[in-house]
Amino acid sequence: AKVFMHVRIASAEVGFRLPVMRQALGWQGAIPATRRAISKALGEGDTVGLMPGGIAEMVKTRMDRETLVLKDRKGFVREALSRGVPIVPVYVFGQSITFGQLTLPSWVHDLSRKIRLSIMFPYGRWGMLIPRKLPLLFAIGDPIKGPSLGPGVLPTDEQVNEAHSAVVAAVSDLYDFYKGIYGWNDRPLTIE
Repeated sequence: AKVFMHVRIASAEVGFRLPVMRQALGWQGAIPATRRAISKALGEGDTVGLMPGGIAEMVKTRMDRETLVLKDRKGFVREALSRGVPIVPVYVFGQSITFGQLTLPSWVHDLSRKIRLSIMFPYGRWGMLIPRKLPLLFAIGDPIKGPSLGPGVLPTDEQVNEAHSAVVAAVSDLYDFYKGIYGWNDRPLTIE
C-alpha cells in the first residue's frame, strides 16, 4: 500500500505550456515527463506514475490489439535504480479502448515525436471526446527492486538491462495472466 502514496503522474512537457491543460495537470499533481522533474519527485519521496511508451505508444493504439513501446525505454529503469526505488509494473486493461482514433499516415507519427506532442484525432462515445463507458482492470505486479547502490553510485548498463528485462517480462506476464479475466484471450500484446 505504501508503494502508491503521493503518486505524481508524469505527462508530456508540452501540456504544461498550454493554458487550460497546464491548470488541469496542476490540479492533478502531475509533473512533466522529464528526467529532472521525475528525479525531483522521487527525491521528495513521491511515487511517479509513468507511461514509458509515451507519444510513440499513443499513436500506435488500435482497437484490435495491444501495443506497448517498451523494449528500448530504459531511462526510467536507470533513474529508479539510481534512486533505489522499486519499479511496480502495472497494466490497465481497457484503457486503450476508452477512445478510438483515426488512423493517420506514418509521417504524422514522426511529426508527433519531433514536436513532442501527440497528433491524433480521438473519439469515444457518440463520436465525441467522451470516453467509452467500460470497466477497467488494474493489474498490479510485484515491485521490482534493483541492487543496493551506495549514495552517488550509478547503476551499470548490465544492472539496467537486467532490471529492464524484468520489467518487460513482468508486464507481459501480467497481461497473459489477466487477459482471460478481462475477456481478451484473443487480443494479442506486442511489446516493441
